[in-house]
Amino acid sequence: IIPFIKIYGNVNAQSKLQVDCNTVFIGIDSLTYDALFSNKYIKDTLFICRQVSSQTNKDSYTGKYLIGESATIEFFRPKPTGKLGDKIGDVGIELKTRSINQLQELVKRANKTKLAIDTATITYQDVDTTITWYNIVSLATNHQNFGFSTLEYQPQYLKYLGFTDKEIALPITFAQFNTKLSGGKPYPRLFASIKSISLEVNSDGKKYLKEIAKNYKFKFNPNFVACNDFIIYYKLNKKSKFTQLKNIEVNLTDSLPKKEITISETIEVSITDNHAKIIFKN
Repeated sequence: IIPFIKIYGNVNAQSKLQVDCNTVFIGIDSLTYDALFSNKYIKDTLFICRQVSSQTNKDSYTGKYLIGESATIEFFRPKPTGKLGDKIGDVGIELKTRSINQLQELVKRANKTKLAIDTATITYQDVDTTITWYNIVSLATNHQNFGFSTLEYQPQYLKYLGFTDKEIALPITFAQFNTKLSGGKPYPRLFASIKSISLEVNSDGKKYLKEIAKNYKFKFNPNFVACNDFIIYYKLNKKSKFTQLKNIEVNLTDSLPKKEITISETIEVSITDNHAKIIFKN
């Protein structure tokens, strides 16, 4: 994720744990990485496109970002680190809590069910100031090249952006957050939010999805996991060695004529009405 550009999604009032799909990231080949922003329609109509470098207390990384009104899609080129996101085909989903201290509920659930988790506090350096950016909880049993985590922005970071103590104590909507960062300007592209992703998983991957659903109290179904307004579709392939990302579907703020855009030999974008799919041809 990147500082200062995060936008929040909608609350599902039926979920006790108010979380939204904040980020999906994927490791891609270098040729595709270089070609990501080459299409004018991608840059000028669909997405805010940025290449950003970030330095935290845990990591240093550079990626290309498709920034939406309430979510971000991140792409990384291969690096010999062994970390999730640095290999071709690595997939990660990051949710974000809507309120401070909700991560504690996740930790309690995991401890109760003896589910192994990793926790961390992420800081970054801004000139001569160290900012506590967010806390994060990840499932420690992440399935090879697939990771799932939840982050929670910390008061110091939100105050740094101009939020008051009263605002921080309330659930933070994407509109409130975006207003702070943009000065009230409307979002200038069409990418609103992430609607769903589609995966191909083996038996271990399916088990991992079940663990996610159990800890978050999401609905686990034979073909999908319903994560509030975000859905993880999956297809079981017992012969598959890794999880494969097939597509990311996004909501658009307006309907468009049907359109197909080829980014590279491995990625294309398909637009139908008020949705667009980023299709990965593995």
